[in-house]
Amino acid sequence: MDGRPRRLGRECRQLDREDNCAMSMTTPQNAPRRQYGLLAVAFILLLLGGVLIYLGSHNFAIRAIGVGVVMAGAYLINVRSRSVAPLPNYEAKDRRVTRGLWIASLSLVPILAGAWYLVQLDFANGGKEIWPLNLAFGVVLVCAVVWSLLVAKTLGRGRRGQ
Repeated sequence: MDGRPRRLGRECRQLDREDNCAMSMTTPQNAPRRQYGLLAVAFILLLLGGVLIYLGSHNFAIRAIGVGVVMAGAYLINVRSRSVAPLPNYEAKDRRVTRGLWIASLSLVPILAGAWYLVQLDFANGGKEIWPLNLAFGVVLVCAVVWSLLVAKTLGRGRRGQ
């Protein structure tokens, strides 16, 4: 910096080339390029990890390697999306709670109660089946995702301007 104040906006556009105004422009030459090779490697890793988890259902070492491969594939997808996609422009309409989200949230309550009832019924009969626990775990995961989205959108109103 040479001691001159930085100019922004319209003032910067009106300046000539000698008076650099420190604005960066994205042109097609320096725009981020899509990395399809990285995406292909990530999907191959995800598929390989899923196969290892399935085949290693009775072997802890193979299952652990499968989980590690899945995590590596997910990391590569995350790296790819961070390097290519610009930051999203969240507007007020994106944070609005829609009627569909309310309906989904409320409809999950009886589904969760039914899954809990199946688990209790299985435990009362000796707990010999595993599928009620798997069902209840899946329902709890879906409830956690939908309800956290509902809470985030409900409590996120009006915080953008502060």
